[in-house]
Amino acid sequence: MSLLASLYSAPVEMLMHLPGWLGSVVFGVQISLKIGLGGWVLARTGRSPLWVLLLLVPYLDLAMLWLFAYAEWPAERLARAAAAGAADIGAPDDPGPG
Repeated sequence: MSLLASLYSAPVEMLMHLPGWLGSVVFGVQISLKIGLGGWVLARTGRSPLWVLLLLVPYLDLAMLWLFAYAEWPAERLARAAAAGAADIGAPDDPGPG
């Protein structure tokens, strides 16, 4: 956990040394990009964009990104369906004599 704490504490300390208004702008841009791009990626993969709200919870965002990376993607689903369809096409309907 000390590695995660060091990763999260460094940006927070940097924001604390900025003037108040600039720190708020940087924080707002960061959150907007995280929510906007995360929702866009989730929508493109066929999932609800509301899952992006879990990215706002510290430490849970890393777990969700990890789980999302190993989840089934639509391209994999289509490739498996195409392979199953190709296997059905190659099979003869009539086994012939014998």
